[in-house]
Amino acid sequence: MSNQNIDSILPQGEALRTYLAQPYIGAGDIKTVLKSRGVFINSQEKEQTIPALTLSLIRPSEFSQLQLAYTTKEDNPKITTQTIKWLGQDTLLDSVPDSIDVNKLLDLDFVNFKVLGTPGFYPVNKDLDTIRMDYLLERIDRSKSWADSHKTFKGSIEIKKNKAQDELILISTHTAPETRTTNKAMSKHLVSHFKSVKQIDENETVTSIRFCDFTNENRFLYLLGLTHYSRLVAITFLEIVDIGIAPDPDNMLPTDLGWMKEKIRNLDLKGFSLEDSDFLSNVTYRPSLFLHRLDAKFRFSTSGLDGNCVISLGFPEFSAGQNKDSEIELRIKQITFDNTGKSIDKNDAKETILKELESEKIETFKTLSIPGKPTMPKPLSPP
Repeated sequence: MSNQNIDSILPQGEALRTYLAQPYIGAGDIKTVLKSRGVFINSQEKEQTIPALTLSLIRPSEFSQLQLAYTTKEDNPKITTQTIKWLGQDTLLDSVPDSIDVNKLLDLDFVNFKVLGTPGFYPVNKDLDTIRMDYLLERIDRSKSWADSHKTFKGSIEIKKNKAQDELILISTHTAPETRTTNKAMSKHLVSHFKSVKQIDENETVTSIRFCDFTNENRFLYLLGLTHYSRLVAITFLEIVDIGIAPDPDNMLPTDLGWMKEKIRNLDLKGFSLEDSDFLSNVTYRPSLFLHRLDAKFRFSTSGLDGNCVISLGFPEFSAGQNKDSEIELRIKQITFDNTGKSIDKNDAKETILKELESEKIETFKTLSIPGKPTMPKPLSPP
């Protein structure tokens, strides 16, 4: 089974068990297939649901359903943004290199992936100052199981001018970690090229939105400003459903949070309308807490799409290992559409929705990043 292609086989038995054990196949995905067969299992654990499915033959339609669940989760788009001052007068399409061999930008002697074909930049909506490169990346890892040894992933880089402020915006959309590595290499190459042709000053550096760029108080204001106090029209805030916080060891905790001292390293809170909880509404808590992730439910209506979604705004490297250089990353955890009969690519829809936050994400950062003052940009009322 190790040499077979997942797109050309229908796994059964042990091969199917290996596939179902992967983290991107959830217990809920398996239970959905079992439910369609009239099989109901009380347990939520995969240890119980996997045997119930592997003991019988799986249908092609059922395996396609599981493949879709896997792809939707692993290919879930995540967006990071950078800015840099721009001097050039030419259009961006005329300013980028005539061709870019993306694989040459990567140290392929030490990696197990490559970009397929020769992707290039094209104008978005015929705008020569907003251009994008889409690519497909192939990863081959013989050390993994047959189901995970050969994968392809999508990635993209979009660059556009903010003419009002003479700056260049670089938007990275990645899925698997390999696409993030590729996007970083491409962004670095593009900035270096623009400097070599005098479109960007040699002394300018790229600005990222990092955890360490905020005071503890302003980080609360920033994440709440993009959710609870968002001014966007296309997506409407409904409630905060999940937050990640940790005590700041360099600041004294308020008396009523003394229970966290030396006992809590990280705290994840799930619930409803958490914007009203003491952790988010009590401003006296903020100097002593690291707010590193906030998940909010929104109502969206954009590009012919309507529905609800949960957007996660967080600093993933800080959440994993308290790396204060972690860049903010936006991704959609859950999404539902009003028109369930319409054929919709979920990941394309997710990217469209996340793009709605880009302008507000950048402009709010300029207001609240160090040495900005801990106040919300007008006309908002302070939370």
